Amino acid sequence: MGLFLLSWIIAPGSVSRSSIDALLPFAGILAIAAVGQTLVVMLRGIDLSLPGMVTLGALISSKYAADHDSLFAALIVVGLVAIGVGLVNGIAVTFFSVTPLVATLAVNAGLLGIATWYTGGTPSRAPDGVASFSLDKTLGVSNTVWLAIALVIVAAIATSRTSWGRRVVLVGANEHAARAAGVRVAAVQISGYVAAALCYAGAGVVLAGFVGSPNTNAGNSYLLPAIAAVVVGGTALTGGRGSVVGSAIGALFLSQLTQLVLSLGAPSSTQLILQAAVIAVAVLAQGVDFAALRKRLIGTRRLEGELQS
Repeated sequence: MGLFLLSWIIAPGSVSRSSIDALLPFAGILAIAAVGQTLVVMLRGIDLSLPGMVTLGALISSKYAADHDSLFAALIVVGLVAIGVGLVNGIAVTFFSVTPLVATLAVNAGLLGIATWYTGGTPSRAPDGVASFSLDKTLGVSNTVWLAIALVIVAAIATSRTSWGRRVVLVGANEHAARAAGVRVAAVQISGYVAAALCYAGAGVVLAGFVGSPNTNAGNSYLLPAIAAVVVGGTALTGGRGSVVGSAIGALFLSQLTQLVLSLGAPSSTQLILQAAVIAVAVLAQGVDFAALRKRLIGTRRLEGELQS
């Protein structure tokens, strides 16, 4: 709320009705991607294949539907590809002990190469059904936002109310303790990467409908904001407990921050600098024990009062 208040003071146009209407769909797409990243970070990993999967999801849903005249079949193919990508990431990290950073970065490079090969570098028009869904509103709110809200609710319930969610938290917090407790660590980690890839693919499909003709760079601008949204939302990069609701709020925060920067006429490079700064500040804040700091300050003040008396 503080950011929106600041925006209203220094750039009122950035919080006008039309600006908010333009902001929310992109915030919704970012929130969908951030939910997937949150699941991986909770498992003490990081998924750099997000841009490639978003791009491939957008391109396959567009080109396959056009080539075969079937949106349903295109969505099935996108889902199967996402499951395959998640399995590759998860297996590389669990069974081959490849560092998540390296494994997912390599997979991302492969996905972008496949996207270029599949389309020949030529954008394809998104199916009318996807475009209509992405651009239309229900009860005055973009369908993309409703989809993001539904996904956040499902993911929040899954991570906090189910046995799978409890296993994710346990594995992320202490893999050795989870294994000693009989948890199938590899299966949990792989399932997290699969769920994340499905989220990225879903974000790509919705993005395709919104932009109309996605290209091979469609997902590139979502990696850093998604990680920033996860960190700002309160999920620690060290794994364990996290909050998909917090990540969604972080996505809204970053989207409004971007809109504010653009409203002030700052160059696009400023957005990247601000996103990096937000991540740095959020990580530093997570490492501060505010309770201990508060006690130390109170103790210092008491000591100063005793010395003065």
